[in-house]
Amino acid sequence: MKKFVLAPALAALAMFLWGFLYWGTPHHLPYKTLSTVADESATALAVGKLFPATGVYLIPSPLSGDEKMAELTKRGPSVEVHIRKEGRAAMDPMVLLAGYVHMLVLAVMLTGLLCGLEKAFVKWTCRVKFCAGIGLLVAICDLGHAIWWHHAWGWTIAAAFYDLAMYTIAGLVLAKFVTPKTGAAA
Repeated sequence: MKKFVLAPALAALAMFLWGFLYWGTPHHLPYKTLSTVADESATALAVGKLFPATGVYLIPSPLSGDEKMAELTKRGPSVEVHIRKEGRAAMDPMVLLAGYVHMLVLAVMLTGLLCGLEKAFVKWTCRVKFCAGIGLLVAICDLGHAIWWHHAWGWTIAAAFYDLAMYTIAGLVLAKFVTPKTGAAA
């Protein structure tokens, strides 16, 4: 019960709190990597007119054909737009709930991995390092966004750091609950 209910719930809560601390205010690290426009309201209205529906747009588009895409890519600029035409609340409680559930699923999966490999993780530090290692893999994978999707490096590195820390935090919590059945846990 503690291993598969309490441990993931507490790990997800720790991950959620880390997310709040990291992303919670515009003065925190990831937002320092953003560029701004002179008039956000006018820009938002103009962008809303340019893009007909909610969705993701790549300019130049791979759908325009290889030759046209190569020409437009060389000329520049390249743009990736994620647009949601419908308005929404800035701090929608359902988004926060969905975020917690997402972290809970991650914590349950980490718990399952730790349980499946528990004999290899006799020491608490081994279990934490394992979770941090998974976080490092995810963080390295995040860097692909700057390479493949041309996201800004500052934003990408900030997101990668967040993921590495989140998995490490989950590991710190889960490692206390997920211990080998042999009783040799440190």
